Amino acid sequence: MGGNMHGEIKADLTTMPFENMLLLFGGIAVLLILFAIVLVVLVRKLGVKNIGPIKLEQHGNSTMFNMNNEKSEIEKICRRQMRHITNGLKTHINNIFIEMSICPVARVAISSAIRFPMYESIANNHFTTELMPENYDPYRSRIIEMMRDEYIALFAVSMDMQCNRETLPPWDNVSEQFIGCIDLWLKRISREVMLCCEKKLTVYYRYLNDFEDTKDMYRIGIVKKCIEKNEMYITVLKRRIG
Repeated sequence: MGGNMHGEIKADLTTMPFENMLLLFGGIAVLLILFAIVLVVLVRKLGVKNIGPIKLEQHGNSTMFNMNNEKSEIEKICRRQMRHITNGLKTHINNIFIEMSICPVARVAISSAIRFPMYESIANNHFTTELMPENYDPYRSRIIEMMRDEYIALFAVSMDMQCNRETLPPWDNVSEQFIGCIDLWLKRISREVMLCCEKKLTVYYRYLNDFEDTKDMYRIGIVKKCIEKNEMYITVLKRRIG
């Protein structure tokens, strides 16, 4: 009997007029559309944010975007502070030459040229790498070498200066004072990077809670790695600045 009924239904569908089939499938389509509209209305009224993996992924992407924006803003403020620190070295550099009766024009030129390697480092923005123990000494040596090259170039020019003052002393006579300026700069930069990492940690922990609420294991893993790295940076930099 079941076989006969199946045969009758099959026969009915194959013999159904085309217009009737259009009406049948059109009615199904209308019902699906109405169901979707009702679902959207319910979602909005109930405040449901996550329906299925697609909605979860959209929420995760949006949250990650906001987190990265906050992190970028913190880094931007950090770079601004670094430039401020570098500007402040002008006084230290000038003081080195005040007692030597060096031409003011030469002092201005030195102050600008000597700080160039530092500004370049800020623009490159690799401090969390360069300030780590395995990279710190080579990085410091590069800064000193660049400063030395800038100074020697100015020393050669100063020999022709006509300002009734002493020419620049040779690099060997002032290298110790300049290296002291570099070490002071590195210490202050290290402190600024440490503060930046601490600020980023507060952001990471806040967004970690969000990802844990939605059980977004992929992004939980990413944020935990960021937290681990920044905690390591802070530990190293705290030791460096004493």
